[in-house]
Amino acid sequence: MDKPLNADDFTAMEDQLKQCVEQDRHYWKVNDIKCDAIYTAKTYEEFADRVAAAHLSPLHKEDYKKKCARKWNQYAADDKKVDE
Repeated sequence: MDKPLNADDFTAMEDQLKQCVEQDRHYWKVNDIKCDAIYTAKTYEEFADRVAAAHLSPLHKEDYKKKCARKWNQYAADDKKVDE
């Protein structure tokens, strides 16, 4: 006889379902981009670039307001005169 399912089995099935749903969402997102790009892209490179960037989302106004705490060039002088 088969043994009854336990909590670990349900957790594994839930994880598998979440993974399948995410894969399905990704598939349809890429498919929508392909269907749009096949008619609007001027070159194959543009088509391939759009498909490759399908997982990206556009920036919002709040994204521009975020400031980076660290400097781009940590070795640059901070407006201090260096004694020569």
